[in-house]
Amino acid sequence: MDYSTYFLSKKEMMVCIGKGILAGMLAAWILYQSVYGMVTVFIFIPLCIQREKKKRREQKKETLLLQFRDAMQSVAAALQAGYSMENAWRESEKEMTELYGQDGIFVGELHQINQAVGMNQPIEKLLYEFALRSDCEDIQNFSDVFLFAKRSGGDFHKIIATTIEHISDKIEVEREVQTVISAKKMEQKIMNVIPVFIILYLNLTSGEFLAPLYGNIFGISVMTGALGAYLAAIKISAKMTAIKV
Repeated sequence: MDYSTYFLSKKEMMVCIGKGILAGMLAAWILYQSVYGMVTVFIFIPLCIQREKKKRREQKKETLLLQFRDAMQSVAAALQAGYSMENAWRESEKEMTELYGQDGIFVGELHQINQAVGMNQPIEKLLYEFALRSDCEDIQNFSDVFLFAKRSGGDFHKIIATTIEHISDKIEVEREVQTVISAKKMEQKIMNVIPVFIILYLNLTSGEFLAPLYGNIFGISVMTGALGAYLAAIKISAKMTAIKV
């Protein structure tokens, strides 16, 4: 599995299409007051799909990193108990299956790695290949150190313990950051819908004020430009609150 990409399920795709259609209907009514404004669904649907893919991909990578950390804790405990490296990974698979079930993201990866090790493939090579697919810097860094230590000799327990500590610290810092900026994200969401409510309010209370912007080329151009600026502002505000550690 390549974790740098995400394919939406049928249900997720239908939800995105539904959101895009609703957004197109709203734009057709508010900005153009014409059924022809529904053409904006061809803008909103791809945007909804792209946004959902990015969101799901990031969530999957976060879950993968969390489960990877837990697996490494299990491997470290097994090594300390006297297991060989290969057997430590097998023990880790058992514990991870009990913890996350067969459907756990990293459980499947562990199973594939252990099966390949049983066919005499080197574990460092398998871990390196997984790290490339993970699209996760922390896992890739661990794989590089693990590969070097396996070939030249090293204290695997210390390496794994350091990795666990680093990943745990990173996860904790990210949670603290998200807690701090959660209020800002809420403010961002509120600000995103304010322009829509302003136009709605003007249409309902002072329709003649906006009337010159409907049913003519000039008005369509102005409203289309406003829509573009609005979407750009949403994207910029989302980037401002997307803080990564």
